[in-house]
This record gives sequence, structure tokens and C-alpha cells, in this order.
Amino acid sequence: MARYTEMFTELVRAEIELWNALDAHLIATAGITLPQFQALEAVRADAGAARVQNISERMAITVGATSKVVDRLERDGLAVRTAHPTDRRSSIISLTDKGASALDIADDAAESHLGTVLGGTLSDEDADHWLTVLTALRAHSRAEVAK
Repeated sequence: MARYTEMFTELVRAEIELWNALDAHLIATAGITLPQFQALEAVRADAGAARVQNISERMAITVGATSKVVDRLERDGLAVRTAHPTDRRSSIISLTDKGASALDIADDAAESHLGTVLGGTLSDEDADHWLTVLTALRAHSRAEVAK
């Protein structure tokens, strides 16, 4: 019999422990937090110009929380907001040179750190399998919640 509550608890605990360790590593090596890293990645994924809503969707957090992360990116000189060319209610977030550089450093630091932490347990094939499973779980969960 499946024990979904136990599985959920282990997933959450694993995520918290991985999050905290990676956040500390990114601060030490790249000078940015994990939320800043994820937001910068989201901007890059949108061809270097994203709306807060796009970043929010990619990070799976609220628009309010995303706006606060973007405020910190701006404060730290990692990103800039400019007016959206066709939507007065929205702005476009772009990476600065400093943000692009920090993102490059953080990319390498995150892969190295996670490779050490997860690579000791998972082969590349296992990691690919878990990525597929977790992606499918998230898609299914979102679909069920949307019903």
C-alpha cells in the first residue's frame, strides 16, 4: 500500500535540506541567494526580459513574493525594470551585466554543489529518471488542483 503522506513528508524534508545547503553555498560562492538565482534564471529563460508574472510562474511562488525578489535584484544591481512597451500595468525585468555575471557564477556553483550532494547517491541515469518523475508529479498535481 502506498504511503503518500510519508512520501510527501520525505520529499519536503529533502527539499528543505537541499534548499538551505544550496542557498548557503550560493551566498558564499556567488553572492546571491537561491531565490535570486532562480529569479535570474527565469529572466534568462524568457530571453533576458521577463514580466514579474512570468518569473512567478516559473518559480511557483506568488506574484507578491516574486515582486519582493525582483526588488532585491534591482537593489543589488542584478536586474532593472523598464516599462512594458504595450502594457502600462506591467514592467519588463532584464538582467544587468552584474546580474548576468552572478548568474554564470551561480550556475557553475549550483551544478557543482548539487553534483556533489546528489551525485554521491544518484547516477546520471537515476537523476534523469527522478527529473522526469518529479516533473510528471508537478504537472499532475497542478492539473488536479485546477479541477
